[in-house]
Amino acid sequence: MNLKRTLIIYNPKSGRFSKEKLSYIVSYFKNKNILTYALNMIERPIKKNLANFFDMVLVVGGDGSLNYVINNLVFMDIPIAHLPMGTVNLFAIENKTPYLLNKALDEIIYKYKPVKIKLGKVNEQYFIAMVGIGLDAFIVKNMEERIRSHKKRIYNNYIKYINYIFNIIKISGNYKFYDLSLNIINSDNTGDSNAYNFERWDKYHAKEIIVSNIKYYGGPFKIFPKNSPLNDKFDIKLIKNVNSRIDVIFSILKSLMFSKRYEDNPDFYIKASKISISSLDPSQNKNIFYQCDGEFAGTLPVEIEKVNNAITMLVNPSSFF
Repeated sequence: MNLKRTLIIYNPKSGRFSKEKLSYIVSYFKNKNILTYALNMIERPIKKNLANFFDMVLVVGGDGSLNYVINNLVFMDIPIAHLPMGTVNLFAIENKTPYLLNKALDEIIYKYKPVKIKLGKVNEQYFIAMVGIGLDAFIVKNMEERIRSHKKRIYNNYIKYINYIFNIIKISGNYKFYDLSLNIINSDNTGDSNAYNFERWDKYHAKEIIVSNIKYYGGPFKIFPKNSPLNDKFDIKLIKNVNSRIDVIFSILKSLMFSKRYEDNPDFYIKASKISISSLDPSQNKNIFYQCDGEFAGTLPVEIEKVNNAITMLVNPSSFF
C-alpha cells in the first residue's frame, strides 16, 4: 500500500494498551514519513468525513474496539487494519496478526492486502466476529459490570486472561438456562418472473446459540474450522440439552476434539445467511441476553443476517485465501 496518512483510533481501556505503546506506534509511522492523527475513541466520536482524509484506519484495541469502528465506518472504502490490544482479540487470531508490536506493524504495512469482507448484522448493529445468545452473553454482561466496579486495572495480559477465565467459571454458576427458538429464513426465488418470492422457515431449538463469522471462539479455539468472513453463510453452533455450565463446557470441548464428526451434523451445527432468534416463551425475551464481538448488546428477540461487501479490511493473505 502507498500510505501517506494514517488515522489511529485507539481505546485507552483495552487490556494491553499503554501510552508508551501508542507513542511507539506514532514514532513507527513518523520514521516512515507517514503522517498520523491519533483519536481517543472514548473521548471523541468517530466521524466518517474525518476518515475520508486518510489512506488507512488503524484500530488499536480489542474486538470490541474494532466492532465500534466498523459500525461507524461501515460501507466506506477506506482500509481498516486491526492492531490487537485487547484481552482475547479473536479477529487478530483469525488474521494471524503477530503479538509483537513492531512485527505486527511491519506485516500490516508491507504484507496485508485490502479485501472487502462480509459482516454480520444483528438487529441494527454490525459485527465482524460473532454473536452469542444465552450463557456467554450473560457472562459478558456480568464481566462488564465487574470491570466497571473494579478500580484496580490488571496490566499483565496473561494474568488478566486467567482472571477472566476464573470469573467466567464463577459467574456462569448463577445462570438460568432458557429454551431458545432459531428460525432460518430462506429466501427462495423460482426464477419465474411471474412468480412471487417467498420465505421458508426452518426451526431449531437450543439452550445456547453461537452465530459466527470467523473460525475462532473464546480465544485460540477453532470451533468453526471451515468458517470465514468471505463465506456467504454463518456457521451456527447449537448447544442443546444443557442445564449447567459443565454441560456447556463439555459441549464446546466435544466440538474442539471431534470437529470432523460434528461439523456436518445439524444437531450441532447449521449454516444460514439470515436467521431470527427468540425465546420459545416470548415473555422471557427480556431475560435473555445477547453479546456482539464480546460486548453486551441487548436482549432478545434478534434478527441476524450476512451483509456483503460491508467493510474493507487489511488482512493477511495466508489467513483468508
